[in-house]
Amino acid sequence: TPAVLRDLDPEDRADPLSADTADTADAANAAGAAYAGANGDVDVLLDLSAGGGAFPVPWATEVWRFRYGDGRSTDPVRALLLDYIRHPGRSRVFLIAEPGGRIVREGWLSWWRGEQLDRVLLDPVSWPATAALDRLDPKPAAGAAAAPPAETVPPRSGSGSEVPRPLLEIAAVARRGLSVASTFTRHDDWHVGVIDAPIDAVVASAADLPITWLTGRPGRFAADPFGLERDGVLHVFFEDYDQQLARGTISHLEIAADGTAGEPEPVLDPGVHTSYPFLIEDAGSVFLLPETSAAGQLVLYEAVDFPGRWRPAATLLEDIPAVDASVVEFEGAWWMFATRLDRGANHNLFIWYAPRLTGPWTPHARNPVKTDARSARPGGTPFVSGGKLYRPSQDDSRGYGGRVVVNEVEVLTPGAFAERPVRWIEPPHDSPYRDGLHTLSGAGTRTLVDGNARHFVKETFRRDVTARLGRAHATSEPPA
Repeated sequence: TPAVLRDLDPEDRADPLSADTADTADAANAAGAAYAGANGDVDVLLDLSAGGGAFPVPWATEVWRFRYGDGRSTDPVRALLLDYIRHPGRSRVFLIAEPGGRIVREGWLSWWRGEQLDRVLLDPVSWPATAALDRLDPKPAAGAAAAPPAETVPPRSGSGSEVPRPLLEIAAVARRGLSVASTFTRHDDWHVGVIDAPIDAVVASAADLPITWLTGRPGRFAADPFGLERDGVLHVFFEDYDQQLARGTISHLEIAADGTAGEPEPVLDPGVHTSYPFLIEDAGSVFLLPETSAAGQLVLYEAVDFPGRWRPAATLLEDIPAVDASVVEFEGAWWMFATRLDRGANHNLFIWYAPRLTGPWTPHARNPVKTDARSARPGGTPFVSGGKLYRPSQDDSRGYGGRVVVNEVEVLTPGAFAERPVRWIEPPHDSPYRDGLHTLSGAGTRTLVDGNARHFVKETFRRDVTARLGRAHATSEPPA
Protein backbone atom coordinates (compact mmCIF):
# COMPACT_ATOMS: atom_id res chain seq x y z
CA THR A 1 0.00 0.00 0.00
CA PRO A 2 1.19 3.56 -0.55
CA ALA A 3 2.93 5.18 2.40
CA VAL A 4 0.74 7.46 4.47
CA LEU A 5 1.49 9.96 7.19
CA ARG A 6 -1.15 9.24 9.81
CA ASP A 7 -2.21 11.06 12.92
CA LEU A 8 -3.55 8.78 15.60
CA ASP A 9 -7.26 9.28 16.23
CA PRO A 10 -7.71 10.49 19.83
CA GLU A 11 -10.63 8.06 20.21
CA ASP A 12 -8.36 5.13 19.35
CA ARG A 13 -5.55 5.80 21.80
CA ALA A 14 -5.05 5.85 25.53
CA ASP A 15 -4.50 9.14 27.28
CA PRO A 16 -0.74 9.32 27.96
CA LEU A 17 -1.36 11.88 30.69
CA SER A 18 -3.95 9.85 32.62
CA ALA A 19 -3.43 9.37 36.34
CA ASP A 20 -2.75 5.65 36.05
CA THR A 21 -0.05 6.13 33.44
CA ALA A 22 3.41 6.21 34.93
CA ASP A 23 5.46 6.41 31.77
CA THR A 24 4.12 8.62 28.96
CA ALA A 25 6.48 7.06 26.42
CA ASP A 26 5.21 3.58 27.21
CA ALA A 27 1.64 4.89 27.04
CA ALA A 28 2.19 6.46 23.63
CA ASN A 29 3.83 3.28 22.36
CA ALA A 30 0.96 1.19 23.71
CA ALA A 31 -1.58 3.50 22.08
CA GLY A 32 0.19 3.24 18.75
CA ALA A 33 0.42 -0.53 19.00
CA ALA A 34 -3.33 -0.69 19.75
CA TYR A 35 -4.06 1.49 16.73
CA ALA A 36 -1.83 -0.64 14.51
CA GLY A 37 -3.49 -3.80 15.80
CA ALA A 38 -6.89 -2.50 14.80
CA ASN A 39 -5.93 -0.81 11.52
CA GLY A 40 -2.72 -2.44 10.33
CA ASP A 41 0.86 -1.25 10.70
CA VAL A 42 1.47 2.43 10.27
CA ASP A 43 3.58 3.13 7.18
CA VAL A 44 5.13 6.34 8.51
CA LEU A 45 5.03 7.78 12.00
CA LEU A 46 6.10 11.39 12.56
CA ASP A 47 7.73 11.51 15.99
CA LEU A 48 7.83 14.98 17.58
CA SER A 49 8.44 13.76 21.11
CA ALA A 50 10.92 15.55 23.35
CA GLY A 51 14.39 14.16 22.82
CA GLY A 52 13.57 12.94 19.34
CA GLY A 53 12.53 9.36 19.94
CA ALA A 54 13.37 7.82 23.26
CA PHE A 55 11.54 4.55 22.58
CA PRO A 56 11.37 2.01 19.71
CA VAL A 57 8.30 1.86 17.48
CA PRO A 58 7.91 -1.74 16.29
CA TRP A 59 4.43 -1.12 14.85
CA ALA A 60 5.56 1.50 12.29
CA THR A 61 7.46 0.70 9.11
CA GLU A 62 9.33 4.01 9.28
CA VAL A 63 9.68 6.73 11.89
CA TRP A 64 10.46 10.26 10.74
CA ARG A 65 12.24 12.57 13.18
CA PHE A 66 13.79 16.02 12.89
CA ARG A 67 17.51 16.42 13.58
CA TYR A 68 19.55 19.63 13.84
CA GLY A 69 23.08 20.71 12.96
CA ASP A 70 25.88 18.87 11.22
CA GLY A 71 25.88 16.28 13.99
CA ARG A 72 22.14 15.64 13.53
CA SER A 73 21.43 16.44 17.16
CA THR A 74 18.13 15.73 18.88
CA ASP A 75 18.61 18.96 20.86
CA PRO A 76 17.94 22.02 18.64
CA VAL A 77 19.19 24.50 21.26
CA ARG A 78 22.59 22.80 21.51
CA ALA A 79 22.80 22.54 17.74
CA LEU A 80 22.02 26.24 17.32
CA LEU A 81 24.66 27.20 19.89
CA LEU A 82 27.24 25.19 17.94
CA ASP A 83 26.13 26.69 14.65
CA TYR A 84 26.30 30.20 16.07
CA ILE A 85 29.88 29.58 17.18
CA ARG A 86 31.02 27.92 13.95
CA HIS A 87 29.11 29.84 11.28
CA PRO A 88 26.70 32.41 12.75
CA GLY A 89 23.33 32.70 11.08
CA ARG A 90 23.07 29.30 9.40
CA SER A 91 21.77 25.95 10.61
CA ARG A 92 21.25 22.64 8.87
CA VAL A 93 18.02 20.75 9.53
CA PHE A 94 17.23 17.14 8.59
CA LEU A 95 14.11 15.02 8.42
CA ILE A 96 15.45 11.51 9.06
CA ALA A 97 13.78 8.16 8.42
CA GLU A 98 14.62 5.39 10.87
CA PRO A 99 15.75 2.71 11.00
CA GLY A 100 18.71 3.36 8.74
CA GLY A 101 19.14 7.13 9.05
CA ARG A 102 17.90 7.90 5.54
CA ILE A 103 17.53 11.63 4.82
CA VAL A 104 13.98 12.35 3.66
CA ARG A 105 14.47 16.13 3.41
CA GLU A 106 17.25 18.48 4.44
CA GLY A 107 18.24 22.09 4.01
CA TRP A 108 20.15 25.06 5.31
CA LEU A 109 18.11 27.67 7.19
CA SER A 110 19.35 31.18 7.80
CA TRP A 111 18.79 33.43 10.80
CA TRP A 112 20.43 36.61 12.04
CA ARG A 113 18.76 37.61 15.30
CA GLY A 114 17.33 35.80 18.29
CA GLU A 115 13.73 36.42 17.31
CA GLN A 116 14.36 34.57 14.04
CA LEU A 117 15.52 31.35 15.71
CA ASP A 118 11.94 30.10 15.77
CA ARG A 119 12.17 29.85 11.99
CA VAL A 120 14.58 26.92 12.38
CA LEU A 121 11.82 24.99 14.14
CA LEU A 122 8.79 26.36 12.29
CA ASP A 123 9.84 26.52 8.65
CA PRO A 124 10.50 22.77 8.11
CA VAL A 125 7.02 21.80 9.38
CA SER A 126 5.74 21.29 5.83
CA TRP A 127 8.45 18.75 4.97
CA PRO A 128 6.65 15.64 6.29
CA ALA A 129 3.44 16.47 4.42
CA THR A 130 5.32 17.21 1.21
CA ALA A 131 7.36 14.01 1.48
CA ALA A 132 4.21 12.00 2.18
CA LEU A 133 2.44 13.52 -0.83
CA ASP A 134 5.44 12.63 -2.98
CA ARG A 135 5.15 9.00 -1.87
CA LEU A 136 1.41 8.97 -2.47
CA ASP A 137 1.95 10.12 -6.06
CA PRO A 138 4.17 7.40 -7.56
CA LYS A 139 3.30 8.42 -11.13
CA PRO A 140 4.25 12.07 -11.76
CA ALA A 141 2.59 13.90 -14.62
CA ALA A 142 4.05 13.44 -18.07
CA GLY A 143 7.38 15.15 -18.37
CA ALA A 144 7.71 15.56 -14.60
CA ALA A 145 10.62 14.21 -12.65
CA ALA A 146 10.13 12.34 -9.43
CA ALA A 147 11.23 13.85 -6.14
CA PRO A 148 15.03 13.89 -5.71
CA PRO A 149 16.25 10.57 -4.33
CA ALA A 150 16.80 10.56 -0.59
CA GLU A 151 20.33 10.08 0.64
CA THR A 152 22.02 8.66 3.67
CA VAL A 153 24.79 10.84 5.09
CA PRO A 154 26.68 10.02 8.28
CA PRO A 155 26.60 12.65 11.02
CA ARG A 156 29.59 14.94 11.22
CA SER A 157 32.16 13.72 13.71
CA GLY A 158 33.09 16.02 16.53
CA SER A 159 29.57 17.43 16.63
CA GLY A 160 30.11 19.06 20.01
CA SER A 161 27.64 16.87 21.88
CA GLU A 162 30.31 16.15 24.48
CA VAL A 163 30.94 19.84 25.23
CA PRO A 164 29.20 21.00 28.44
CA ARG A 165 26.34 23.39 27.77
CA PRO A 166 27.82 26.23 29.92
CA LEU A 167 31.00 26.22 27.81
CA LEU A 168 28.94 26.46 24.65
CA GLU A 169 27.05 29.44 26.08
CA ILE A 170 30.33 31.17 26.99
CA ALA A 171 31.69 30.57 23.49
CA ALA A 172 28.44 31.93 22.00
CA VAL A 173 28.80 35.12 24.07
CA ALA A 174 32.37 35.49 22.78
CA ARG A 175 31.17 35.02 19.21
CA ARG A 176 28.52 37.66 19.83
CA GLY A 177 31.23 40.08 20.90
CA LEU A 178 33.17 39.42 17.71
CA SER A 179 30.02 39.91 15.64
CA VAL A 180 29.26 43.26 17.30
CA ALA A 181 32.83 44.42 16.71
CA SER A 182 32.56 43.40 13.06
CA THR A 183 29.41 45.48 12.57
CA PHE A 184 31.41 48.58 13.48
CA THR A 185 34.43 47.86 11.29
CA ARG A 186 33.26 45.93 8.20
CA HIS A 187 30.30 47.16 6.17
CA ASP A 188 28.72 46.07 2.89
CA ASP A 189 29.69 48.10 -0.18
CA TRP A 190 28.09 46.72 -3.36
CA HIS A 191 29.06 47.73 -6.91
CA VAL A 192 27.55 46.99 -10.34
CA GLY A 193 29.52 45.13 -12.98
CA VAL A 194 28.96 44.42 -16.68
CA ILE A 195 29.95 41.25 -18.56
CA ASP A 196 30.17 41.55 -22.34
CA ALA A 197 28.25 38.32 -23.04
CA PRO A 198 24.61 37.16 -22.83
CA ILE A 199 23.52 35.36 -19.68
CA ASP A 200 23.35 31.88 -21.21
CA ALA A 201 26.95 32.23 -22.41
CA VAL A 202 28.05 33.33 -18.93
CA VAL A 203 26.41 30.26 -17.40
CA ALA A 204 27.82 27.92 -20.05
CA SER A 205 31.38 29.27 -19.75
CA ALA A 206 33.78 27.09 -17.81
CA ALA A 207 35.84 30.11 -16.80
CA ASP A 208 35.02 33.48 -15.29
CA LEU A 209 34.40 36.12 -17.96
CA PRO A 210 35.88 39.62 -17.54
CA ILE A 211 33.77 42.09 -15.55
CA THR A 212 33.82 45.86 -16.07
CA TRP A 213 32.97 47.51 -12.75
CA LEU A 214 31.15 50.84 -12.64
CA THR A 215 32.53 53.64 -10.52
CA GLY A 216 31.07 53.85 -7.03
CA ARG A 217 30.00 56.91 -5.04
CA PRO A 218 30.91 57.76 -1.43
CA GLY A 219 28.14 57.08 1.04
CA ARG A 220 26.07 54.99 -1.39
CA PHE A 221 26.25 51.54 -2.83
CA ALA A 222 24.70 50.04 -5.97
CA ALA A 223 23.22 46.53 -6.00
CA ASP A 224 20.61 44.35 -7.74
CA PRO A 225 21.24 45.54 -11.33
CA PHE A 226 18.76 44.81 -14.13
CA GLY A 227 18.92 46.17 -17.65
CA LEU A 228 17.48 46.57 -21.14
CA GLU A 229 19.24 47.37 -24.39
CA ARG A 230 17.83 50.10 -26.64
CA ASP A 231 19.61 51.12 -29.90
CA GLY A 232 22.99 50.06 -28.56
CA VAL A 233 22.49 51.78 -25.21
CA LEU A 234 22.31 49.63 -22.08
CA HIS A 235 19.81 51.02 -19.56
CA VAL A 236 20.72 49.85 -16.07
CA PHE A 237 18.32 50.03 -13.12
CA PHE A 238 19.63 49.25 -9.64
CA GLU A 239 19.12 49.62 -5.92
CA ASP A 240 20.64 52.97 -4.94
CA TYR A 241 21.33 52.52 -1.23
CA ASP A 242 22.01 55.45 1.09
CA GLN A 243 24.44 54.02 3.65
CA GLN A 244 23.71 56.68 6.26
CA LEU A 245 19.90 56.48 6.02
CA ALA A 246 19.89 52.68 5.51
CA ARG A 247 17.28 52.91 2.76
CA GLY A 248 17.28 52.09 -0.91
CA THR A 249 15.57 53.68 -3.88
CA ILE A 250 15.72 52.85 -7.60
CA SER A 251 18.09 54.73 -9.89
CA HIS A 252 18.98 54.44 -13.57
CA LEU A 253 22.07 55.04 -15.68
CA GLU A 254 22.97 54.59 -19.31
CA ILE A 255 25.99 52.79 -20.74
CA ALA A 256 26.82 53.81 -24.30
CA ALA A 257 27.94 51.40 -27.00
CA ASP A 258 31.57 52.38 -26.33
CA GLY A 259 31.21 51.49 -22.64
CA THR A 260 30.96 55.05 -21.33
CA ALA A 261 28.66 55.18 -18.29
CA GLY A 262 26.48 58.18 -17.52
CA GLU A 263 25.55 59.59 -14.14
CA PRO A 264 22.87 57.81 -12.07
CA GLU A 265 19.48 59.49 -11.80
CA PRO A 266 16.67 58.54 -9.38
CA VAL A 267 13.56 57.11 -11.04
CA LEU A 268 11.44 55.50 -8.28
CA ASP A 269 10.93 56.09 -4.55
CA PRO A 270 7.67 54.63 -3.15
CA GLY A 271 8.51 55.87 0.36
CA VAL A 272 9.84 52.59 1.77
CA HIS A 273 13.08 50.70 1.28
CA THR A 274 13.08 49.67 -2.38
CA SER A 275 15.43 47.28 -4.17
CA TYR A 276 15.65 44.55 -6.84
CA PRO A 277 14.15 46.49 -9.81
CA PHE A 278 13.16 43.48 -11.91
CA LEU A 279 12.45 44.51 -15.52
CA ILE A 280 9.82 42.92 -17.78
CA GLU A 281 8.86 43.55 -21.41
CA ASP A 282 5.32 42.48 -22.32
CA ALA A 283 2.92 43.44 -25.13
CA GLY A 284 5.08 46.37 -26.24
CA SER A 285 5.36 47.90 -22.77
CA VAL A 286 8.16 47.96 -20.19
CA PHE A 287 7.37 47.10 -16.58
CA LEU A 288 9.30 47.36 -13.32
CA LEU A 289 8.69 45.00 -10.38
CA PRO A 290 10.74 46.34 -7.44
CA GLU A 291 10.93 44.79 -4.00
CA THR A 292 8.92 46.81 -1.47
CA SER A 293 8.44 44.12 1.18
CA ALA A 294 8.42 46.78 3.92
CA ALA A 295 5.07 47.95 2.48
CA GLY A 296 3.64 44.42 2.62
CA GLN A 297 2.66 44.29 -1.04
CA LEU A 298 4.11 43.76 -4.50
CA VAL A 299 3.30 46.50 -7.03
CA LEU A 300 3.97 46.36 -10.77
CA TYR A 301 4.97 49.67 -12.41
CA GLU A 302 4.63 50.55 -16.09
CA ALA A 303 6.92 52.96 -17.95
CA VAL A 304 5.06 56.13 -18.89
CA ASP A 305 8.16 57.75 -20.36
CA PHE A 306 11.01 55.22 -20.39
CA PRO A 307 13.35 55.26 -18.55
CA GLY A 308 12.50 58.05 -16.12
CA ARG A 309 8.74 58.02 -15.43
CA TRP A 310 6.74 55.11 -14.02
CA ARG A 311 3.18 54.64 -12.81
CA PRO A 312 1.62 51.85 -10.72
CA ALA A 313 -0.06 49.40 -13.11
CA ALA A 314 -1.29 46.61 -10.81
CA THR A 315 -0.82 45.19 -7.32
CA LEU A 316 0.23 41.61 -7.93
CA LEU A 317 0.32 40.41 -4.30
CA GLU A 318 -1.63 41.98 -1.43
CA ASP A 319 -0.58 41.59 2.22
CA ILE A 320 2.41 39.47 1.20
CA PRO A 321 5.91 40.91 1.87
CA ALA A 322 7.48 39.33 -1.22
CA VAL A 323 11.27 39.52 -1.47
CA ASP A 324 13.15 39.67 -4.79
CA ALA A 325 10.18 38.64 -6.93
CA SER A 326 11.30 37.34 -10.35
CA VAL A 327 8.87 36.49 -13.14
CA VAL A 328 9.11 34.62 -16.42
CA GLU A 329 6.70 33.54 -19.14
CA PHE A 330 7.19 29.84 -19.76
CA GLU A 331 5.09 27.21 -21.55
CA GLY A 332 1.96 29.33 -21.82
CA ALA A 333 1.85 30.77 -18.31
CA TRP A 334 3.51 33.43 -16.17
CA TRP A 335 5.49 32.21 -13.17
CA MET A 336 6.73 34.21 -10.19
CA PHE A 337 9.49 33.13 -7.79
CA ALA A 338 10.05 34.96 -4.49
CA THR A 339 10.79 34.52 -0.83
CA ARG A 340 8.84 36.24 1.97
CA LEU A 341 10.11 38.64 4.61
CA ASP A 342 7.87 36.99 7.21
CA ARG A 343 8.75 33.41 6.25
CA GLY A 344 12.53 33.19 6.18
CA ALA A 345 13.57 35.63 3.47
CA ASN A 346 16.74 33.71 2.63
CA HIS A 347 15.56 30.10 2.69
CA ASN A 348 11.85 29.63 1.84
CA LEU A 349 11.01 29.72 -1.89
CA PHE A 350 7.43 30.47 -2.94
CA ILE A 351 5.90 30.26 -6.42
CA TRP A 352 2.81 31.88 -7.93
CA TYR A 353 1.41 31.49 -11.47
CA ALA A 354 -0.96 33.56 -13.63
CA PRO A 355 -2.49 33.60 -17.14
CA ARG A 356 -1.08 37.09 -17.73
CA LEU A 357 1.48 39.40 -16.16
CA THR A 358 -1.10 41.51 -14.34
CA GLY A 359 -2.69 38.42 -12.78
CA PRO A 360 -4.59 37.08 -11.04
CA TRP A 361 -1.70 35.27 -9.34
CA THR A 362 -2.41 31.88 -7.73
CA PRO A 363 -0.11 30.36 -5.09
CA HIS A 364 1.59 27.06 -5.88
CA ALA A 365 0.01 24.04 -4.19
CA ARG A 366 3.32 23.07 -2.52
CA ASN A 367 4.36 26.48 -1.14
CA PRO A 368 6.97 26.85 0.12
CA VAL A 369 8.35 24.61 -2.61
CA LYS A 370 11.85 24.69 -1.13
CA THR A 371 13.38 25.45 2.27
CA ASP A 372 17.10 25.87 1.70
CA ALA A 373 19.38 28.90 2.03
CA ARG A 374 21.68 27.39 -0.61
CA SER A 375 19.33 28.18 -3.50
CA ALA A 376 15.92 29.51 -2.45
CA ARG A 377 16.11 33.32 -2.67
CA PRO A 378 16.00 34.65 -6.26
CA GLY A 379 19.18 36.21 -7.59
CA GLY A 380 18.50 37.53 -11.08
CA THR A 381 16.56 36.90 -14.28
CA PRO A 382 15.15 33.45 -15.07
CA PHE A 383 15.90 32.58 -18.70
CA VAL A 384 15.19 29.89 -21.28
CA SER A 385 18.04 28.24 -23.17
CA GLY A 386 17.71 25.16 -25.36
CA GLY A 387 14.07 24.87 -24.33
CA LYS A 388 15.01 24.58 -20.65
CA LEU A 389 14.21 27.09 -17.91
CA TYR A 390 17.02 28.29 -15.65
CA ARG A 391 16.61 30.23 -12.41
CA PRO A 392 19.47 32.19 -10.80
CA SER A 393 19.30 32.23 -7.02
CA GLN A 394 21.37 33.31 -4.06
CA ASP A 395 23.51 30.87 -2.12
CA ASP A 396 23.33 32.30 1.39
CA SER A 397 24.59 29.18 3.16
CA ARG A 398 28.04 30.68 3.79
CA GLY A 399 26.82 34.21 4.45
CA TYR A 400 24.32 36.58 2.90
CA GLY A 401 24.87 37.19 -0.81
CA GLY A 402 27.93 34.97 -1.02
CA ARG A 403 27.44 33.69 -4.57
CA VAL A 404 24.83 32.90 -7.23
CA VAL A 405 23.71 29.37 -8.06
CA VAL A 406 21.96 28.75 -11.39
CA ASN A 407 19.28 26.06 -11.19
CA GLU A 408 17.79 24.08 -14.05
CA VAL A 409 14.04 23.86 -13.45
CA GLU A 410 13.09 20.26 -14.21
CA VAL A 411 9.43 20.30 -13.12
CA LEU A 412 7.14 23.34 -13.04
CA THR A 413 3.40 22.80 -12.79
CA PRO A 414 0.73 24.25 -10.47
CA GLY A 415 1.16 21.21 -8.22
CA ALA A 416 4.80 20.14 -8.61
CA PHE A 417 8.26 21.69 -8.67
CA ALA A 418 11.80 20.37 -8.93
CA GLU A 419 15.10 21.96 -9.85
CA ARG A 420 18.79 21.13 -9.64
CA PRO A 421 21.89 23.34 -9.43
CA VAL A 422 24.03 23.37 -12.58
CA ARG A 423 26.43 26.31 -12.13
CA TRP A 424 27.84 28.44 -9.33
CA ILE A 425 28.93 32.00 -10.08
CA GLU A 426 31.54 33.04 -7.51
CA PRO A 427 33.15 36.45 -7.01
CA PRO A 428 36.27 36.29 -9.23
CA HIS A 429 39.47 35.86 -7.23
CA ASP A 430 41.04 38.92 -8.88
CA SER A 431 37.97 41.12 -8.37
CA PRO A 432 38.12 44.18 -6.09
CA TYR A 433 34.76 42.94 -4.74
CA ARG A 434 35.47 39.43 -3.48
CA ASP A 435 33.10 39.35 -0.49
CA GLY A 436 29.88 38.55 -2.34
CA LEU A 437 28.00 38.31 -5.62
CA HIS A 438 24.22 37.95 -5.44
CA THR A 439 22.71 39.09 -8.76
CA LEU A 440 23.05 37.64 -12.27
CA SER A 441 20.69 39.30 -14.74
CA GLY A 442 20.50 39.12 -18.50
CA ALA A 443 20.38 42.39 -20.45
CA GLY A 444 20.35 41.49 -24.12
CA THR A 445 23.89 40.87 -25.37
CA ARG A 446 25.33 41.67 -21.95
CA THR A 447 24.94 40.42 -18.38
CA LEU A 448 24.85 42.42 -15.16
CA VAL A 449 26.26 41.35 -11.80
CA ASP A 450 27.04 42.99 -8.49
CA GLY A 451 29.99 42.53 -6.16
CA ASN A 452 30.54 43.27 -2.49
CA ALA A 453 33.61 44.56 -0.67
CA ARG A 454 33.25 44.58 3.12
CA HIS A 455 35.26 47.39 4.68
CA PHE A 456 34.88 50.37 6.97
CA VAL A 457 32.27 52.86 5.74
CA LYS A 458 32.04 55.98 7.87
CA GLU A 459 28.40 56.69 6.99
CA THR A 460 27.33 53.21 8.08
CA PHE A 461 29.48 53.47 11.19
CA ARG A 462 27.83 56.72 12.24
CA ARG A 463 24.38 55.26 11.65
CA ASP A 464 25.12 52.12 13.68
CA VAL A 465 26.62 54.06 16.60
CA THR A 466 23.68 56.48 16.67
CA ALA A 467 21.17 53.61 16.57
CA ARG A 468 22.88 51.71 19.39
CA LEU A 469 23.17 54.80 21.56
CA GLY A 470 19.49 55.50 20.98
CA ARG A 471 18.52 51.97 22.03
CA ALA A 472 20.76 52.17 25.11
CA HIS A 473 19.21 55.51 26.11
CA ALA A 474 15.69 54.14 25.66
CA THR A 475 16.53 51.11 27.81
CA SER A 476 18.01 53.25 30.59
CA GLU A 477 14.99 55.57 30.79
CA PRO A 478 12.96 54.93 33.99
CA PRO A 479 9.33 53.90 33.40
CA ALA A 480 6.81 56.72 33.49
